Amino acid sequence: MKRLNQVGRAVQVFIEVGQRGGANVPGVWFFNGGQMVASADRLGPARMVAPGTVAVSASGRQWMAVGGDRINGAAGWSFVTPYTEQRPVDGDAVRFNDNPKSLKIRAKLDAYLDYFQSVKGTLPDSVVLRREQLATCGALPGQRYKGIRLEAFS
Repeated sequence: MKRLNQVGRAVQVFIEVGQRGGANVPGVWFFNGGQMVASADRLGPARMVAPGTVAVSASGRQWMAVGGDRINGAAGWSFVTPYTEQRPVDGDAVRFNDNPKSLKIRAKLDAYLDYFQSVKGTLPDSVVLRREQLATCGALPGQRYKGIRLEAFS
């Protein structure tokens, strides 16, 4: 059996201690790095937590809050594996897919950003992609790619 990551092991201990003591075990624990910051009966909306927060259910499933910012909260939840440590990148859990379609979309996005910077002298604040393009890349609206906020076309 694979070894659980740090937050997975912590939740295992919480469940064991709670069951031994007869305490009510919450459904989800929230971690900022390796430190537990809250618990709740359910996952709830991502805007209630900061980007990079890891949520772990009693069954061991894990999600990371992605996109958004620390003031307005995260944009959504991204399922992550409980067997590897998930470190946020600048407060975001950007883990783009490396399939051929995703690489092609990212190559075109890089070309666009290079063109934009050569013409305007600066990078744009955000780039709008179709929802299927974001899904192919494994990104959610509000996540950042090379410092540029990705938005979804409605």
